Amino acid sequence: MVTGHIRLLVLDLDYLVFDCAPVKIQALRRSLIAFADNIPQNVRLPGTIDAEDGYREHGFRWTQFLEIGLDEERLSELQRVYHIQEERLLESGVGRVFPGLGPFLEVCRERGAALALGAEASREYLLAVSDRHGLDDLFGLALCTEEFGVGSADEMLGEIMHHHEVNPSETVVLATRPAMFQSAHRLDVVTIGCGWGIHKHDALAEADFRA
Repeated sequence: MVTGHIRLLVLDLDYLVFDCAPVKIQALRRSLIAFADNIPQNVRLPGTIDAEDGYREHGFRWTQFLEIGLDEERLSELQRVYHIQEERLLESGVGRVFPGLGPFLEVCRERGAALALGAEASREYLLAVSDRHGLDDLFGLALCTEEFGVGSADEMLGEIMHHHEVNPSETVVLATRPAMFQSAHRLDVVTIGCGWGIHKHDALAEADFRA
């Protein structure tokens, strides 16, 4: 995959580098306990696939878009509680870096490609995962969309390329989310849709290639 003219690989974090599914579903289930009296009994509670779909469609603020019978105020409160539970789970060691990622990145590095994380995540989440799983040893740079406000992924990818002093034609983005593919395409960057942790691969259709 890494050819001579590719100088930079940018990888998203969740479902690609970090196996986040256990964190997301456990954090959500623990968070929903406090809202049990407010959720209609006929509502089906979200599962692992729902969490994956929500994240891929809405990004790290996905809990705000859950359709479980809560009003806007309670959904905002749910998001706050969810982040607390998520932080506790990360601190306790739930989740892992996907097996085989290290050797794959080492091959890329040996072929002359710089490696960066471009995470659809909050800064707090990125740091927690990175500190717990030693991502600083795998990637030379790690940025997240929260740091760039409205510009989000477009500006993040642009900053990563600027930092490494490479052109779009020398960059490849590996991701799972349609929004990330769209941001890369606006910058004329080639994309590869992949994700060891995802169950539904239809959302990879917007990528230039699939792995």
